[in-house]
Order: sequence, then structure tokens, then C-alpha cells
Amino acid sequence: MNKLGVSILVLLVFFVVHTSQAQNSFYGKIYYGISDAAMLAKEEMIGGGIIGYDPEGFREYGFLVGKELGKKWAIEAGLGFAAADMKYRLGHSNKMHSVQELTVLTPFERFQMTSIPVLMRYSIFPFLYVNAGPMLDIQRSGNSTYTQSGLGYLVGIAAEHYFNKVGFFVHPHFKRHATIPFESTNYNLNEFGLQFGMGYKF
Repeated sequence: MNKLGVSILVLLVFFVVHTSQAQNSFYGKIYYGISDAAMLAKEEMIGGGIIGYDPEGFREYGFLVGKELGKKWAIEAGLGFAAADMKYRLGHSNKMHSVQELTVLTPFERFQMTSIPVLMRYSIFPFLYVNAGPMLDIQRSGNSTYTQSGLGYLVGIAAEHYFNKVGFFVHPHFKRHATIPFESTNYNLNEFGLQFGMGYKF
């Protein structure tokens, strides 16, 4: 069984166990998100040719399941899918000068990634919370030169409001992928994103 299969199995176990043990503190969410994403090089690329990559039209969607651990704390886990058009930048760079003759070309490939976040959540007010935690990322397409499969993290703040059992939320956040990569890579995908969606308390 591959890493993605193991992770999905763990998520399903989490779902079954906590649904059966704590129905009154269990909730689920679905979301859609947009991000201002950048593929940042860990080291300066020296020479000519392809010197970087630009993800455009970054979008994501997914779901989260959570369990309240008291009045303030909760734990969440989920499954997310992200995609973008990956453009590459041509030019020339050296140690003494900045990038010269920069050209951004049209999309040459589609970037797709599956993420499994596990987040701790702390409620500041009944309508406002912060959350943070690691993510397991599996890149499903794109160039192996900038592979983002590995462990990353998410830090965010969110506002939500429930009408009885149904609620709505907005979640600005920062994500960094491949902080601990599964394969050697010179790039980290960083996101400043906004998720919005709805939740349901069981």
C-alpha cells in the first residue's frame, strides 16, 4: 500500500472511531479555496535557461472532519485537492547580477497535488479560531524537478458562524509544502490562501 493509501486509511479510522464515541462533539466541513502561490527556489539558480516556475490559477477543494477536545481545543483532519497551471521562467542569472531577460511562457503542464492535513485548532472567541499543523502532500502530476511530495505545514486563522447545526466559515492561511521532501528538490511551494465553505455539527 502506498503512502496515500495508508494516510486515507488512517483518516477513515479517525472518522469511524470518533463518530462512534463522540457524536455531540464531531463535525465535518467542505471547502473551496484560492491561493496566491509561488514556487520559491532554495538556492539561487545560476546560468541560463529555465530559472524558475510560476503557478497560476491555483485552486483547491476538500473536506475536513473534526472532534472537539473541550471548549477551546479541537483536532481536524481531512483530504484536499489542488491544481494550477505551471509556467516556467526563462532568463539568465549569475552571482553578481540579478535575473536578466526574464520571459514567462504559457502553461506547459498542469500541476496537481493531494494533501492530507492534521490540524490542531484553538478557539479565541466563539466565532474566531486559529489552527496549525502538518500536511502530507502527494504531487500527482507535473515536473519532477520541482516535486512537492513530502511533509509541509499550515498556519491559519478563521471566522465562522453556525445557525444551529449548519455553519459557514472563511479561513485565510499560509501553507508551505515540501518542508521535508520525500525526494530531492530545489523548490518549495508557498501559498497565501483563502478557503471558504460550510460545516455541519453532528
